[in-house]
Amino acid sequence: MPNIHQIVNRQINLWNAERAAFEKHRQEESSFEAEHLADLKPVVTISRERGSRGKQLAKLLSRELQYGLFDRQIIDYLSQQASLRRHVVESLDEQDRSYLELWVEGMFSMQITDHDDYIRGLIEVVKTTALQGGVVILGRGANYILSGTSAYRVRTVAPIDLRVRNLMDTEGMSEKQARDEIKKVDQDRAQYVKRYFQRDINDATGYDLVINLGSHTLDAAVKIIRSGLRARGWAVELIGGDKRGKR
Repeated sequence: MPNIHQIVNRQINLWNAERAAFEKHRQEESSFEAEHLADLKPVVTISRERGSRGKQLAKLLSRELQYGLFDRQIIDYLSQQASLRRHVVESLDEQDRSYLELWVEGMFSMQITDHDDYIRGLIEVVKTTALQGGVVILGRGANYILSGTSAYRVRTVAPIDLRVRNLMDTEGMSEKQARDEIKKVDQDRAQYVKRYFQRDINDATGYDLVINLGSHTLDAAVKIIRSGLRARGWAVELIGGDKRGKR
């Protein structure tokens, strides 16, 4: 399995290649309407209840759309490693870096009350990926960080008994272990969101779409998300979401 550096470098190389192709196309087509690079591909954030299979959905969605997947491990590592975070930020052009700096400062003045290094790094990483586009971001409150942007923010839920069975089947837990795990992780995630974003993780207004994976298969959920992206104006095919549709 590739390490985090390899995953991040591969994603940066992909962003750079897409930027170069975008610039070449713009230069060749005199009638080509100038767009921001992130307008070429959307960003999807996925928040999930423990055991609802949100992580599996994120993996399937990223594979279907051929997008990068930034999960909790990658986001946290990037947020805490200044050199690697700087490498990610430097993948932006100068205009976007200036915008990123202003945007981070604006978040701290209006929305974020915790000023520790972690949250600043987290905001920089999440916002940078959003400026580049074509990424699925799993967890870490990315839906709140990207509130008001074109990001498509999804939350997965499921009945408690099904979540318990999922953990028993996939992680070999006993029923008691699964119930204890769900209670602890759900509480931890709710406290994290409350601490950093002053929001209730279960408030549906923090998301664009809430999917009950107790009544939808993972494949059906991917189709629903793709339909939601298209309704927003994105031309998203079955494989390889690409340019934003003209309104």
